[in-house]
Formats: sequence, structure tokens, C-alpha cells
Amino acid sequence: MPTLEPVCKRIVSNQASLLKCVLGGLLLLVPVGHFFAFGFLYALIDQARRGVEPELPSWSTWQRLFIDGVVAFVIFAVLGLVPICAGWILTWPLRSLGIGALTYVPLIPGLLVAAPVTAAGIYRYQQTGSFRAAFSFSDLAGMLESTGAGFCVPTLALLGFVMVGYPLLPVALFTGLAVAFPFYAAYLRAIEESRKGGTRSPYN
Repeated sequence: MPTLEPVCKRIVSNQASLLKCVLGGLLLLVPVGHFFAFGFLYALIDQARRGVEPELPSWSTWQRLFIDGVVAFVIFAVLGLVPICAGWILTWPLRSLGIGALTYVPLIPGLLVAAPVTAAGIYRYQQTGSFRAAFSFSDLAGMLESTGAGFCVPTLALLGFVMVGYPLLPVALFTGLAVAFPFYAAYLRAIEESRKGGTRSPYN
């Protein structure tokens, strides 16, 4: 199975990649520009899914980045933002109880699943070209279940990195996702490869 360290080194090991991560973070702040940032993330997942060493794409493919970014953002909005927003709404009744940090416990499930399930949704879209497949909750649940605890440490590392980098939140978020997303995709590909001889879906 792939490990997080090689992916991390590949993405942030040179100045060009770091500059692209900074640019991606800044683009997250810009309306319409955020689609390009998500296009970068889409490309990273696609590379890992195909077994290619993940590398941030060049700007020469800006049209493709934009189109793919729209797709990735739609999937992120449904699979990533909705669980987080649902958890946030559930904190409202608890705010009057004066229980401190426990008020935000309902946010934890959404924060833990948002990144992995978004990556899995984009992965399925790339396989099928279908939003129906990307939003098939039974398929996505099977994909996450097949990883066992394989996504736990990378997801916690992502959340920790974003928290530490909070003063530069957009850049920290983009950089964290640029490392986590291709790792998730590479892990899912490894599961598929290990079960290729079977007739059933590797996620069932």
C-alpha cells in the first residue's frame, strides 16, 4: 500500500510545486478562480488513479483545469461541505448550554469524512464520467470501508496541518489537500489492483 511520505515529498519537494501550492491557496479565495484550484486537485487524483507520479500540472492546460475544477467543486460541495455544514447546524442547540469545546463535537464526523469521501467521489467520477456514480453513497461507503483504517492517519494529519497553518488557512488547506487527495486515490488504486482477479467490485 502507498504511504503518505512519498506523496508529500513529491508535491512539496521543489520550489515550483510550493509556489503552485501558494497560488492554489490564493485562488481558493477568488470567486471563479477557485475552480482552477480544484482543477489542480482533480488532476492530482487522476494522476494517482492512473498510477502516474502525482505532480501539480502546468498552467498550459488552464482550460482543462477550469472544466475539471467545476466538476471537482460540485462533488466537494455535495460530499464535503454538506456534512460539515450539517455538523455546524447541529452545534446551534448546544451553544446555550455553556459546555465549551464540547459544543463542536457534532462537527467531528463531517470533518473526518469530508476529504476522503470527496476524493472517493472524484475518483468514481473519473472512472465513469457520471455524477450518479460520484454520488452513489453505497459505492462511496464501500470504498471507504475497503480502506479499513488506512485513511485515518492521513486524514488526521490533514486536519492537524490545517489547524497549525490556520493563519494562512487557504494555502494550508490547498497544500494539505494536494498531498491527501492523491494519497487517497493511490490507496484506492492499490486496493483495486490487489483484487483485480475477482469478479465483484473491489469495494463490496
